[in-house]
Amino acid sequence: MSGFFLRNDRWSTGHWSQPGSLILYFGLLIPVVSTIGQVGRGNPDDISVRTSALFSQFQSFTKFSTNGQHKIWINFTDKGIPDSETVGQASNRINRVDLLDLPVYPDYIGTIQSLSTCLHHQSRWLNAISATVKTKDLPQISALPFVRSIEPVKHYRTVEQRPDPLWLDSSTSISQIPSAPNNDLPDMVLNYGLADRQIKQIQADQLHSKGFWGEGVIIGLLDTGFDLRHQTFAEIDVIAEWDFVNNDDQTQDQLDQDDAGQADHGSITLGVLAANTPSQMIGVAPKARYLLAKTEKNWEKGVDFERQVEEDWWIAGLEWLEQNGANIVNSSLGYSNWYTFADLDGKTSKITIAANIALEKGLPIITATGNLGSKRPNDQQPGLAGRITVPADGFDILAIGSTNLWGGRSTFSSKGPTADGRIKPDLVTLGENIASIRPRSKFGFATNHRGTSLSTPLATGIAVLLLQAFPRATAEDLVRTLRSTATNTDTPNNEIGYGLIQAELAYKSLLDQFQHTGKPEPISVNADKQQYTLFGQIKHPILLPNYPNPFNAETWIPFALSGDGYVEVGVYDLSGHLVQKINLGQRPAGDYFTPDRAAYWNGRNIAGEATSSGTYFAVLSVGEQAYTSQKMILQE
Repeated sequence: MSGFFLRNDRWSTGHWSQPGSLILYFGLLIPVVSTIGQVGRGNPDDISVRTSALFSQFQSFTKFSTNGQHKIWINFTDKGIPDSETVGQASNRINRVDLLDLPVYPDYIGTIQSLSTCLHHQSRWLNAISATVKTKDLPQISALPFVRSIEPVKHYRTVEQRPDPLWLDSSTSISQIPSAPNNDLPDMVLNYGLADRQIKQIQADQLHSKGFWGEGVIIGLLDTGFDLRHQTFAEIDVIAEWDFVNNDDQTQDQLDQDDAGQADHGSITLGVLAANTPSQMIGVAPKARYLLAKTEKNWEKGVDFERQVEEDWWIAGLEWLEQNGANIVNSSLGYSNWYTFADLDGKTSKITIAANIALEKGLPIITATGNLGSKRPNDQQPGLAGRITVPADGFDILAIGSTNLWGGRSTFSSKGPTADGRIKPDLVTLGENIASIRPRSKFGFATNHRGTSLSTPLATGIAVLLLQAFPRATAEDLVRTLRSTATNTDTPNNEIGYGLIQAELAYKSLLDQFQHTGKPEPISVNADKQQYTLFGQIKHPILLPNYPNPFNAETWIPFALSGDGYVEVGVYDLSGHLVQKINLGQRPAGDYFTPDRAAYWNGRNIAGEATSSGTYFAVLSVGEQAYTSQKMILQE
C-alpha cells in the first residue's frame, strides 16, 4: 500500500498493519433476528466441491510462501449461532438488523487458531480472519464446513530507496518563528499564512467566516503515523491513537520499532487539516476532534524492503475508527502494484469492500486517487500505472485527485475510469506546492509538499465543515452535494472528475435541503464548548451529537423539535439492548441545546448501576416516531 505524497518526484510508500485484539462491537443498533443462517453447513457434497475448488488455489499460494507458511484471509460462511443476549428480541430494538456488527464467531476462531501458526486480525465486517498457516494445513482448513473461502494476503516487492529526510527544494518556503497557538479563532477575518491559497481556492474561508471550524466533528485518519510535537498541534483535540503496525498506542516514531521519518507523511497530512498557528498557517478544520490510526510501514533499514502488503491492518484501522465514533475518514493511502485494471470494479479488493461497508453504515470515506498519472507499466511500476488505486474504486467513496493553481489536472494525479465505467476521480483540490508542517521540526512549515495525499485532507476538511453546519447530512448527502456543486459537474471526466470543490455552493445547496423553510435565520448556541447552528424553522425533530463526547460519568444530549410532542431519549448498547430511558414528557417546539434544556444522562442504566466503558447510542422518540441515532463514547 502506498501513501500518495510526492517529494521531488519520489514516492513515499508504505505498508499495512493490524490492531491486536479488537473484539468490541461497533456501528448500528441491532434489532430483531430469530436465527442466523447456517450457510454451507451439513452438506458433504457441498463441502467436497468447495474443497476441490479451494485446493486448486493452493498452487498459486506457493509464490507467497515463506518457509512453507502463508499469510491468508479465511472467510467464514456465517456468524455462528448467537445466544439470546447477543441477538435479543424485537421489543427493545430501534434500527434494522445488521449482522456485520456481530463479532466473528469465537468457536470458528478457536478452531482456526489450533491449525495456524499465528492469528493476526479478525474483521467483523468481512466475517473473516487473517492468519499465518503452514502449507500442509491449508486443505484441512478449507474443508471446514464454516469456511467459505481462503485467499492469500497480497504481496509485492519494492526496491525504492529511502527519500532524503527533508524533501525540500529551491521553491520551499519555511517559517521557523515560534508562535503560541491561538485557539480563539476570529469569525470573519483571518490570516491563513502559508495556507492562504489552498484554503481560498476551495472556499473554506467562506465557511470559516460563518463560524464553522469543525467543532463537534470527529475525523479519523489512516496514515503512516503522527508526530504531535510540532507547536501547531499544541491545542489539537486527539481522542485516541493506535499504532496498528506495532500494536501499541504510540503513533509517532519509536526508535526501537520505526525508521526515522516513519510518521512524516501522516504528520504532514494532519497539518493540512489541523494546523493552528495564525499568521503562519491555519488548517481547514483546526477545531475538529481527531482519531489517529497508524496503518502503514514505510521502510525497514531504509532500502530494498521486501514488503508484504497487509490489507488487514488498514481494515482494522477503519473498523477501529468507526468503533470509536469517527464521523468521517481521511485515507491518503492505497494499493496499486498487485492489482490490474479489471480489479477496479468496486468489489474486488478487501479494503474497497471494507470502505463500501463503512459508507453503508453512514461513515463517509475520502481517499486519495494516487500519484500514478504519469507512470507507465514496467518492472518497477506494474499493475495500475496511470490508473487510480484501491480503495478509490469504491462505490461513492470520494476519490480525490490533484489540480494545479489554474484548475488543471496535475500530471501525477491518477486517472479513471473504474473497470465498470464509473467516473473517477470524484473531485479535485490543489495538490501542488501545498503548505503544511515541516516534518521533524517543532516550528517549521514548508510549501513544497505535493501529491494527492495533500489534496485529500483539503477535501475532507470541507466535508467536516459541512457536517458541522448540517449534522443531519448523511454520507450520501455529502457525496451528492460535493459532486453537484463542483466546477465541472456538467461535463465530468476521468481527469478531474466533477471538478474543483466549491465549499460555498455546497453549503448553499445543503441549506436548501435541510432544516429551514422560508428565510434562513441563524440560531447559535454554545453549550460547554459544543456549538450548534440551525437555520430557520426545522421541518422535523433532530437529534444532535452529545457533549462532551467521549465523556466520563455524565453527558448532555441536545435535540430540536419541529412541533409539540411527548419526548423520550433512549440509550442503547451496541447489541441493541435498552440501557436507559430518559423521559422528558410533553415538550413544545424549539431547540433543546443547553445543559438546562438538553436530555441528561448520568452514565447509569435503568437499575441505577454505572455502565461500563464503551460505545452507546442515543435515539430520540417523539410520540410514536423514532429519529436519528447518535453515537456516544463512555470512557472511564
